[in-house]
Amino acid sequence: MSEGEKRDAAPESASSREWADIGRRIESQVRREFARVAGADEQESWEEIARKAESGLRSRIASGVGASEGASWEDIGRSVEKQVRTEIASEVGAEEGAEWSEIGRRIDLQIRSAVGKWAGAEPEDDWSAIGNKVAARIQNILDEALPGQEEESEDKEAEAPSPDEPAT
Repeated sequence: MSEGEKRDAAPESASSREWADIGRRIESQVRREFARVAGADEQESWEEIARKAESGLRSRIASGVGASEGASWEDIGRSVEKQVRTEIASEVGAEEGAEWSEIGRRIDLQIRSAVGKWAGAEPEDDWSAIGNKVAARIQNILDEALPGQEEESEDKEAEAPSPDEPAT
């Protein structure tokens, strides 16, 4: 079949002019709805519509986090960070304006104290010593819960061939 015959046999399709018109109508509908949501006029440029959308969103977020209405994204971020830091500081017993380093130090001390107390560690013990005491405490609990298992395990290890010896 020749190219001409293929064109003649193909169903009629919209001309490029018709597709361009469809595209313009879609763009117009999208622009109208986006402009409406952004509080802009649909005749404004896409850049202006986007600027108004971003400004409105930033203003609503600023209001939600207690920043001023005209706050920048950086100001909003600082406001959120301060609120989070203040809440965590309060939870760990630090001053309201405490820096992250002080908050982290207090969290470390509280966890070390709680875990260390459970494991029988001394307040001056470092994490390595606390870890060793936790492991020993867990081993003791297992030994008490599974009496005789330790001897069976040792017997099996003695009976097992070494990796260098051929199995019999």
